Amino acid sequence: MIDCSESRIEALFAIMDVDLDDVLIELYEENKIPFVLLTYGYGTAKSEIYEMLGYGGPRKIVAISIHTSKVSDFIMNKIHDEIDLHRPGTGVVFTISLSSMNRVLAETCGEACKNIEIGSESMSVTPNEPYQLIVAVVNSGYFDQVMDAAKAAGASGGTLIHARSLGSKEAEKYLGITVQPEKELVLILAPQEKRHAIMERITAETGLNTEARGSCFSLPVNSVMGLEATIDNLDDI
Repeated sequence: MIDCSESRIEALFAIMDVDLDDVLIELYEENKIPFVLLTYGYGTAKSEIYEMLGYGGPRKIVAISIHTSKVSDFIMNKIHDEIDLHRPGTGVVFTISLSSMNRVLAETCGEACKNIEIGSESMSVTPNEPYQLIVAVVNSGYFDQVMDAAKAAGASGGTLIHARSLGSKEAEKYLGITVQPEKELVLILAPQEKRHAIMERITAETGLNTEARGSCFSLPVNSVMGLEATIDNLDDI
């Protein structure tokens, strides 16, 4: 049992090729992680890249789990052992600190931390918040425009998740514009120094004054694993 009293609470995002979903799900189940949300999305790499790497397509599994930073390190070590993230197109894992949560969830995370045997394994992680997670929310059908704008400002790629807005009527009331409920949620990991330029370009091309009716925000990332295998074009292979 370890001391988890000073461990901060984090959200861990794992975005993997869909062919790895069984491996990822089994990893969470074997280690009895109490809070995990799973959904599916789409990556931005060209189809030719997936064909050359042996993958079936750009579909991704997106797992979001909540736990202490010590458990985050443990899970990232397990993913590092089970999945070769150095292989381009495999996936990326990163963590974001949470400022608060309800008491029951906090206690559950604390108990899970105490019940996991955490060793001292090493892994390749990028620390000290050099990256930001940019989240863009636009009307359905504008994912390509978001990514074109982001890449023009230096982004290397992104992940699309389909969503639905529940506040469309309130948005229309206060903004005076029509907002369709079907949304596209775009997740982009970007270096800290490129964040401002990327967000400005996304806002200019797909902001509230455009048909995309988009908005975006960013979150600081604690640690990242897997970005060293990013592919921007076929010439990199």
